[in-house]
Amino acid sequence: MGPVEALKIALSKEESSVELYTRLSTQAPAARDILLFLIEEEQKHKHLIDKKIAELTT
Repeated sequence: MGPVEALKIALSKEESSVELYTRLSTQAPAARDILLFLIEEEQKHKHLIDKKIAELTT
């Protein structure tokens, strides 16, 4: 497995985390603030991974 493939797997995991935290934020109002924070962090990670994939494929 090359670096781009590994980054694509990591990107998929980040996307799954965003989906999970989004779903949980509607189901667990008491934890909503921390879940929204985690969603923001995962989105930052996704951006960084996307950027690195672009660097490696251009």
